[in-house]
Amino acid sequence: MKKTIDFLKRNFKLIIGIAVLVLVIAIFFAVKSKSVGLENGNLQKWTLASVEAKVSTVQSLTNNTKDADLIVQCVDKMSSFNDSGEFAVRDAIKLCNMGIQLRENN
Repeated sequence: MKKTIDFLKRNFKLIIGIAVLVLVIAIFFAVKSKSVGLENGNLQKWTLASVEAKVSTVQSLTNNTKDADLIVQCVDKMSSFNDSGEFAVRDAIKLCNMGIQLRENN
């Protein structure tokens, strides 16, 4: 018992440092896992997002910079429909992008 107490006294700062480091890492991963990006959200989150976030999400999912504003307008229109709140943003962007590509190819 005395050896354990002596060990804890000598290494108190090290033990506290390791505990703080583990706590910081755990908080980081907890926050990161809870902050879901717009591309993994639903259309309810889309309506609350800023225009810049919408455009960057469209550009990251489609690699289509020239039609990004048109796709944002399309997804905005889809989000205004009744019962569209649970529809995935990723699916809505893909659907709008596919429609634009079909229109351009015809």
